[in-house]
Amino acid sequence: MGWGGNGKGWGGYGGGGGYGGGWGNMWWPMYGKGKGKGKGRKPRIDPSMKIWVGNIPEGATWKELQEIGNAAGKTKWVEVFKGKGAGTGVIAYKTTEEVDTALQQLQGAALKDTIIQVDRWVKAEPAPTAA
Repeated sequence: MGWGGNGKGWGGYGGGGGYGGGWGNMWWPMYGKGKGKGKGRKPRIDPSMKIWVGNIPEGATWKELQEIGNAAGKTKWVEVFKGKGAGTGVIAYKTTEEVDTALQQLQGAALKDTIIQVDRWVKAEPAPTAA
């Protein structure tokens, strides 16, 4: 046995950690990918800097919506909603002046041969809970 590392001591499979246990696995979580990072997080943007976009055709991408949004000013964030919010999206700008310009220019614009609707972003009120 001795100190050669070939015994059945700590670490299983041949000694001091390495393959199957010991100190090696104890410290492994420190060097992993981590937990809770999630996918891309949405930036926190003031609702007055956002416009709601409706009547978005199925299959439209955020990049296509961004191209239309950039016609009115440099976009900060663009998203096309899926699931429950399908057919709608959001475009965010840096200033309220850009938002006002976008509301005027994008009303009636076409995305994939479909006329989109735009309006100021209004944060949805939470649904009342039944008592």
